[in-house]
Parts: sequence; structure tokens; C-alpha cells
Amino acid sequence: MKTSFHSRCRSGFSLFELLMFIAILGILVGIVLPSALAGDDFKAAKDRRNAQELVSVCTCAQVAGLNFVIAGDVPATIQNLRIGGAPAEGSFKGRKFFVSGMKDSDAEDAAQYLDIENGSLIYRLNKKN
Repeated sequence: MKTSFHSRCRSGFSLFELLMFIAILGILVGIVLPSALAGDDFKAAKDRRNAQELVSVCTCAQVAGLNFVIAGDVPATIQNLRIGGAPAEGSFKGRKFFVSGMKDSDAEDAAQYLDIENGSLIYRLNKKN
């Protein structure tokens, strides 16, 4: 009994196999591509959030009677906030105001969104040029 050429040697892929490959490839690209493109957006959001946290802690400390702000010097003000301090009197006596766990690089990146006006640390939505 003689068999035909097509039954002995199968070459290529079936339509179903090709469609499955394209579907899986599409899913993988759909997962990886947005993450790769949005890297800068995530970093900017983190920098803005760190800047907001610095302003929040600074404002709370000022209400408690502490002043970490150094006029015209945002990096020194951030460093003071990272070290922190506690008021010696008042209702917040003994409570330490500080920003913990912020790396030097994160503090530098957050400084792009901060200014000092009238003795207060101010958050700016857009980066300084």
C-alpha cells in the first residue's frame, strides 16, 4: 500500500496553530508594551508624590512650632525634613516630624517640584526648568 506524500511528510503549521501563536503574541505585547512606554510616567508620579509628602510633613511641623525651611535653599530644607525634629513644648511635644526612607536620588528628583515662598515649602505641579 502506497501512502501519499502529504500524509508522510507534514510541512508548515495549521491555520489554528498560526492563529493561536498570533493571539498569544498579541497578549504578551499588550502586557509588556504599556509598561515599557509608561516608565517615565511612573517615575514622574513617584517624584510628585515624594514632593507632596515633603510639603505635608513640613506644613505639619510648622503648625507644631518647628521650622525646617531654609530661605531659598530647597535641597537644605529637604535634608532638614529627612533628619527631622521634635517640638520641645506644646501639644505636639515629643512627636518627631521627619520624612523617612527617602533616598538621596529620590529627594533630588522631588526637589524639581518644590519651591520656597514666604517661609513655606510649596509644591508645584510642573517641574522647574
